[in-house]
Amino acid sequence: MADVLLEATGLDKVYGEGDTSTHALRGVSFTLNEGEFASIVGQSGSGKSTLLNLLGLLDTPTAGTVVYHGQDVGKLGKPALAKLRNSLVGFVFQFHHLLPEFSVLENVLMPALIGGRPPMESRKLAEETLGLLGLTGLEDKGADQLSGGQKQRVAIARALMNRPALLLADEPTGNLDTVNTEQVYKLFRQVGAETGTAFLIVTHDRAVAQQTDRILEVRDGELVQDVRNSYLPPAQ
Repeated sequence: MADVLLEATGLDKVYGEGDTSTHALRGVSFTLNEGEFASIVGQSGSGKSTLLNLLGLLDTPTAGTVVYHGQDVGKLGKPALAKLRNSLVGFVFQFHHLLPEFSVLENVLMPALIGGRPPMESRKLAEETLGLLGLTGLEDKGADQLSGGQKQRVAIARALMNRPALLLADEPTGNLDTVNTEQVYKLFRQVGAETGTAFLIVTHDRAVAQQTDRILEVRDGELVQDVRNSYLPPAQ
């Protein structure tokens, strides 16, 4: 059996105070194993993006704990938390957030350089990662010269640059057509199989969620369902 990567226990998140406060999450608890391919579904405003921010160490819960590999991250100071986030978690968003003035290779290199990895080692790893995503030959191309599907694949390569244990994706195919959406999810599965990275994908689209192995549903800030999904890839 795979080891437990992440354990969320009793996560609450309240924004504001008094009569104007918003209870975004209420007592969310679940575990995620290494290498899992899972999704979080819910309508707009259900709390799924708030949950993603807590799991990605971009925000802190009002109550509850987030534990990675047995370590309660709530006990870490800001420098240690930032270092852990950079090494442990990768992010892909609906908008690719590439820097248009930089090349494809430069965009992908950034997480490794921020993490202090040696430049030559970083370049080799970046080239390997671009190859994994089918982007070999585009290293020197400007990020603003790519198609929408290529830009999102570069964003995925950047998220995978430090070989994170977990990749968190927030509506990663929301701006892509059906063909590119299918390609991205095939790539997610391929990368997960080759690197051992776990995937947790936030979406409001149940058809997209059906392509994952496990579906967690958030409604009005509560985790209301956690089911295993018998996904079968489409026939070739």
